[in-house]
Amino acid sequence: MRYFGVEEANRLIPLLTRTFTVVRPWVERVHALVRELEDLQDAGASPERTAPPREERDALIERIHAELEQFQDLGVELKAADGLVDFRALKAGRPVYLCWRFGEPEVSHWHELEGGFAGRQPIVQARDFTPSYLS
Repeated sequence: MRYFGVEEANRLIPLLTRTFTVVRPWVERVHALVRELEDLQDAGASPERTAPPREERDALIERIHAELEQFQDLGVELKAADGLVDFRALKAGRPVYLCWRFGEPEVSHWHELEGGFAGRQPIVQARDFTPSYLS
């Protein structure tokens, strides 16, 4: 399993930022299409009427997955398609997550594996997080 150090995770931030700059409008459009489909279904629209927005939604979801797949291949854990990611790291020998959210200039927080975004804590010393590769 891959464990990131802070410096290593920060090297991916420019690529993550560029990618999410492209993907975020697609995610917003998917949400709009979902609301539109719900309204159409509530109104009893025919399958012919719901087909175009459903097809657009499905195509956008495929584009989003294709664009974000590269990060999963690198060991980055995507928590939200609009720009929340975790990097598995080691802190004092135990696994934790380095946490980054779209718009942040660098990885500056971490949290316990079960802590989630609400449990984020500032990184005091980058050297507290040791990168390693384990098989």
